Amino acid sequence: MSTPGHDSDFYSWTREQATLLRERRLDELDAEHLIEELMDMGASQERELESRLAVLIAHLLKWRFQPERQGKGWRATIKEQRYRIARLLSKNPGLQSQLMDAFEASWFSTVQKAVKETPLDEDDFPEACPFALHQVLASDFWPDAG
Repeated sequence: MSTPGHDSDFYSWTREQATLLRERRLDELDAEHLIEELMDMGASQERELESRLAVLIAHLLKWRFQPERQGKGWRATIKEQRYRIARLLSKNPGLQSQLMDAFEASWFSTVQKAVKETPLDEDDFPEACPFALHQVLASDFWPDAG
């Protein structure tokens, strides 16, 4: 069986690697690229967590700093991101150990999103997240204007 190249036909390569694994033909596997792809799969879950936190926190900032514009769209986004984060963590319990790092790492993107989506400037937002992680994830937390 001719193995398609990882770089030339990724889809066919993945199918071929799955077949080789299923048939226990381990000596024919492209182990180096398989390891790389498995690591990338895990990293993509971390990126998703960080991205969802950035969207969520940006909307919480908008909620706090633009109370006059609060509406059901922002409320729906906040609720959806909380739900999606909870689901991501329940399907990937190992991500729980990365949660605080993702929370802290998301701050730069959070502020950039808030600046892009509001008339406010970067200097209008605090240097660090004004909410604790448990608040951000809590379904009953809605920040007061401040």
